[in-house]
Amino acid sequence: MTKRITAFILSIAVLMSAFAIPAYAATEVTSDFERGFYRFVDKLLDVVVGGITNLIVEPRSFVDNDDYVSENFYEGHKPEEFLNAPASDAVWKVGYANASIKTGKELEEEHYVGGSLAITKKLADEVRDDQKIRTVAISDGRGISIFASIDTFGLANNEVKVIREKFQAYADTMGWDITSINISALHQHSCVDTFGLNGDIIGALFTSSFRNLLGLELPSGKNTGFMDNLYEVSVQSMIDAVNDMQTGKLYFGTIDATEYIREKRKPEVFDSNLNRIRFVPDAAGEKETWIINLPIHCVGNGAAGTMVTGDYPYFMEEYINKNEDANFMLILGAELAISSEYPDDLVADPYYLDKYPDDEGYARMAAYGYLLAELASNVSNDKEIAPILNIRYKEVMVPVDNSIFKLAARGGLLTNTVVKNGLGYETPTEVGYLELGNDLAIAIIPGELAPEIAFGGAVSAEDSWDGTEWNYTAFADATERKLLVFGITNDQIGYMLTDNDWRSYLTENEEIVSTGPKAGAVITATYLDLYNEVK
Repeated sequence: MTKRITAFILSIAVLMSAFAIPAYAATEVTSDFERGFYRFVDKLLDVVVGGITNLIVEPRSFVDNDDYVSENFYEGHKPEEFLNAPASDAVWKVGYANASIKTGKELEEEHYVGGSLAITKKLADEVRDDQKIRTVAISDGRGISIFASIDTFGLANNEVKVIREKFQAYADTMGWDITSINISALHQHSCVDTFGLNGDIIGALFTSSFRNLLGLELPSGKNTGFMDNLYEVSVQSMIDAVNDMQTGKLYFGTIDATEYIREKRKPEVFDSNLNRIRFVPDAAGEKETWIINLPIHCVGNGAAGTMVTGDYPYFMEEYINKNEDANFMLILGAELAISSEYPDDLVADPYYLDKYPDDEGYARMAAYGYLLAELASNVSNDKEIAPILNIRYKEVMVPVDNSIFKLAARGGLLTNTVVKNGLGYETPTEVGYLELGNDLAIAIIPGELAPEIAFGGAVSAEDSWDGTEWNYTAFADATERKLLVFGITNDQIGYMLTDNDWRSYLTENEEIVSTGPKAGAVITATYLDLYNEVK
């Protein structure tokens, strides 16, 4: 009888968190009375979900704060090692690699598709495009920094550290001086899940107490074989990128992409540029490498489907490979609630429309990818970047206050490292600061950042939900360089909002998939401390 009651309560909680809440998302709330009502209901939800969470035995993988040991974390350069001018005889060396992370078993075994929560098993039933890792190795002569970007919904910091450990072991045998290893997720909403959150919710919660009690592995949305292959392919791509390194020049340019970007959440601030870092090898006939930076969610095929696609980046790469004979990499920016804006005159690509006559949306997604790639090809304001690469990181604990995340963590669907701090939970993550040349800075951020945190324009106390100001300097104002954001890099901790604009689970999607209202402030304070440390 007790088991039946528990099952019933868990089912209600899952239905509330996975369905009832998103149904109210994007509700316009303007009055203090409405805000108060939604906050009251949020507290009720926290109590109910928190009570259910307490019925689940804690996983043995949860670590006490005093016992947590940081491993495979790269500090980068010390503050005194930051250069203001290129070292004597400094020159850029860059290498590139590109590999598929598919195993060929995506339809033979259970592979969950990332993008949205689902009560039923959301398993891949069609594979149209490749899933890839694209890797760049770069050096100004003072060690090698690795940047990889993966077609995936997200990758927890502990998974990034597995890849780091495996690659570093090989690098040590080769005598390579590795300064940093960075792995970004393209936050694809129609790809094989490597984060775990999109797994079998009911199955995970029904069996989690039993599994936790016996120390058994929790059934997250990750396929073990796919993950093992991801580790292997990722390490090999890094090795290949280092072996491919050659001298050349680095350039940075931008082009306005405003009309192709849609911000779904006020205050509607975002980086309106398509940013391009372009490496041109010294050797004649060698391919250029383009690193594109955009803040657009990869959700062109929707979030609830079971078809595996590479979304618009797949088609950007196809265009750039064919028309520019260049290597391609995309790293997302601060893209909290930013999606694609298809122009009215966008014509569905006839090739894909003919190939998939019943799926015009897919053909339009292809056309959108080609449009962005053509835009990247039209960047005309390139400026050479002096061979200076300064990079540094800080590790930080982010509080996990979101009751839904706590439930997911105990049930095995949230696979980030969880550290117990008294009665609360935290998750370790990392923030980075990168300088290229004398004029370009990059904030390396572990999740989906509210753009106003980076670029300014946070809501005022008058327009905020709690009547307070956001009292932090915007990254761009503090940094005093052209600023880019490399988002969802080295971790996926969800959305990071300004604390005065934390709204309600019932009105927005972003609050649901966030560690809590303190995440934005913690990450912001860490970034500003990091910047001040090196300056």
